[in-house]
Amino acid sequence: MTSVLAGISLPLPALADTAAQARAPGKPAPAETVSVSARRGANGAGQHNAHSETVISRQELTNRNIRVMTDIQRVAPNLTIQPSFGSGALNFTLRGVGLMDFTQNNTPSTMPYLDGVALPVSIMTTGMMFDLDDISIAAGPSGYTHGQATTGGEIDFHTADPTRQFHAGITEDIASYGRNRVEGYISGPLSRSVSFRIAGQSMTGGGYQHNAAGQGFGNANLGALRAKLKWDIDDTSNLIVGGHWTTDQSEYASGHNLYNSYHVPVTQDLYETEWGLDPRFAKIIGIDGNNTKPREDNIFWGANVRYTKNFSWGRLSTISAYEMADEHELTNQTDSVLSYGNMFRNNQTNVFSQEVKLESIDPGARFHWETGMYYSRSRMAQNFWYDSSDRPGTTPLNQTRYRQNQQNFNQYVQLSYRILPRLRLIGAILHESDDRQMLNVTSTNYNLDTGGIVGKPTDFGNSGALSNEFGGRVGAQYQFTRNIMGYVMFSRGFKPGGFSANITQQAAQLRPFKPEQILTYEGGFKTMLFDRRLRLNAAGFYYDYRDQQLLGTVLVPPYGVLGGYVNAPRSYIYGAEFDAEAHPFHGMVLTQNFGYQNGVYSQFQSLNRSATTANFAATGVWQAINTNYDNVNMGLANLTLSGAAAYTWTVFHDYRMTFDVDYSYRGRQTQPQYIGQTGIYRSPAYFLVNSFLTFAAPRQHWSVTVYGQNLADRRYWLSAGTQATFYGVIPGMPRFVGARINYTY
Repeated sequence: MTSVLAGISLPLPALADTAAQARAPGKPAPAETVSVSARRGANGAGQHNAHSETVISRQELTNRNIRVMTDIQRVAPNLTIQPSFGSGALNFTLRGVGLMDFTQNNTPSTMPYLDGVALPVSIMTTGMMFDLDDISIAAGPSGYTHGQATTGGEIDFHTADPTRQFHAGITEDIASYGRNRVEGYISGPLSRSVSFRIAGQSMTGGGYQHNAAGQGFGNANLGALRAKLKWDIDDTSNLIVGGHWTTDQSEYASGHNLYNSYHVPVTQDLYETEWGLDPRFAKIIGIDGNNTKPREDNIFWGANVRYTKNFSWGRLSTISAYEMADEHELTNQTDSVLSYGNMFRNNQTNVFSQEVKLESIDPGARFHWETGMYYSRSRMAQNFWYDSSDRPGTTPLNQTRYRQNQQNFNQYVQLSYRILPRLRLIGAILHESDDRQMLNVTSTNYNLDTGGIVGKPTDFGNSGALSNEFGGRVGAQYQFTRNIMGYVMFSRGFKPGGFSANITQQAAQLRPFKPEQILTYEGGFKTMLFDRRLRLNAAGFYYDYRDQQLLGTVLVPPYGVLGGYVNAPRSYIYGAEFDAEAHPFHGMVLTQNFGYQNGVYSQFQSLNRSATTANFAATGVWQAINTNYDNVNMGLANLTLSGAAAYTWTVFHDYRMTFDVDYSYRGRQTQPQYIGQTGIYRSPAYFLVNSFLTFAAPRQHWSVTVYGQNLADRRYWLSAGTQATFYGVIPGMPRFVGARINYTY
């Protein structure tokens, strides 16, 4: 399903014409203020592809105030983007398939890409949400035509390219809670064959949480730069060199404590949080003990080179990329003034990737083929510190450190052949090898008073995990009429295994979890009706899951219940998606997305976190209590809805007004580590309403917008987590009102 939410008043044919002009060689790019995504041919070619995909255009990103990653789930069906509890890292889930990578050292089930470069460590996505042409979200197993194999799908962020004419723009956005966002870009030619683009953003403030004393928390402090240089070597080839840099010193969202067994007072104010930091802990790990707030101190940067060459028989493309993350993260897992439960993570990761691809030029030809190879190599060094000074019988401070090396090699081929004028068959196969090793895993315990090492550090040595898997898909699409297409697709996808790596006290904790496999069945249709003024797309799916990877619970006395990855032997997920876009009359745009998903474990037995914790609270003894979860629901957010109505009209001849009202709804959800639980362990459903009014002078290239988000001031939360006997939630944002001024040249 292709969903393109244009959010402007042009009818669909006009949008297609604008996109075609943007693609035509030698033509100048359209004005940035009315930019429409042409990368996927969303209103044309995308309607003739047998896949389910949501594309969010540049204009829609602005209209919906999508400024951070978690905002994307408001406009895409069956998508979940949640912060790892108390961390800047994110977890991406499509149609219920996603790994909560709390330890930040495993391959995601739903992979984020930046301009075709895979980002296998999710925190690397920090600061990329600016100067984007579009975001495309493709559900289902991937890796058949590019990149790395996954089971859930991928989210592709496409940044704006250099232009052949000079363009520049700046946007100032000021909103509630002192939130200030500034974006800008400059783009143009350096010579007849070389062009450039430089873009940047700064975001500060916006912290809507507070403690009991009224001290604010959650302010952003982020800056990012991006640059591209494009060389049109000749009429058939070009070279693009890009780079980006981000610094992040934000106070990432802390949790609101809903429950604890330590009799710490719990308030009803969802936006109230607390924090504490033992100065001895701060001294040992070498951070500023005067600043007790949970926070990030991270730098991310990367560089890439892309080469494309067109031949008479096909196209050659290559991407070479290097990504680097230097993360220093302090979190408070108790969400209280108590000084224990702090975690400090120092993660230094670099990823090199290389892809080479050949494909036939015309995807609409009777026979179309594409083949390629993708290679990535990552090197990671992590130090993980944890303060457990509340636990009797434990050493107050534990450090787990290790290095992780990983190599991934994927080879793929996809073929499609039109056997009849209206019928096309599709087939693909891939083979991927993944080799990862944890090296020199060492656990060291410290005395908080003296800062000295207690006993002798435990060296757990090395662990390895190797997987070699084949995947593939077969399908067919039938063009019933010029504007109505139906398709079916059967796929086998997989994802490599990995390791749990936090508070390592037992060798069993380092046992790798197994790869997961998924068999998917999908069918759908895509239509354009009434002279392309109405688009209706729909898809249904069924997933047969084997060895599903999920963040479960392991018992490590005397530390208690800790997060650890486990495999559910059998499970299944089914659902449907629908989207529509209508232009009933000039100036009016109506959009609607619908997503339904439901998942059930059919064979799964695991430790019951809540029962084990409750037993400890009653007896003071950690004892594993296991539960059979056969036929237990996964607790997915069953229903996701979003829609918008935007109307644009002309005033004073040369000016335009646009008024928009949009909404999003998300059903209740149980966090993965609380399988079978209800009550406070289930995030309630929520309904958000937003609106904006824009006054624009297209000929003068400026606009002024006033907007409101979460106008009803609904209270809801994005994710939840635990520190053994504490349970807290990360709240979503309250009502925000703001104004945005934009000028382009």
